[in-house]
Amino acid sequence: MTVQQHRNILLTIILTLFGTINSFACSCEGEGTVSGSVKYSDVVFSGQVISRTLTTNYDSVGIVVTGDSSKMYFEWRAYPTAVVRIKVDKMYKGQLVSDTITILTPPNGAACGYYFQVGQKYLVYATIFDELLMTDKLKRRTIDNKTFWTHQCTRTQNWNATEEIDIIRETK
Repeated sequence: MTVQQHRNILLTIILTLFGTINSFACSCEGEGTVSGSVKYSDVVFSGQVISRTLTTNYDSVGIVVTGDSSKMYFEWRAYPTAVVRIKVDKMYKGQLVSDTITILTPPNGAACGYYFQVGQKYLVYATIFDELLMTDKLKRRTIDNKTFWTHQCTRTQNWNATEEIDIIRETK
């Protein structure tokens, strides 16, 4: 084989890989309204991220799993979850039992995880159930009232005044 043929094969492989990555990307069914997102969420709050880590030790972050795992084709515990600790500024919906809330989210954007950056302020819409678990056989629920789930398909976003005004209007 010539050098040019090797380059063509390498280029084909690289382009195929990049095309495949997009096919596994997160896909949401459109952005919900503030009204619908507030109604659907168990908590809505603003706060600043103080830490972000990854874990596969779900017991350590207060997760209870219910359902039949005997028919599963993959080991869900092998997949990490991002554990994000946020110091709460304002609670718009839900009961504040601690000045710090733990948010669980998939570890990357391809899995619909929301990428929180330490030091940044966010508006967070979250639930007590992990609705993104890749099976309907299991449900992962947090067992305390200071740990919740979120992902890219909620309205979770960097803090902005317009969204905050809409949330306040919706929660009155």
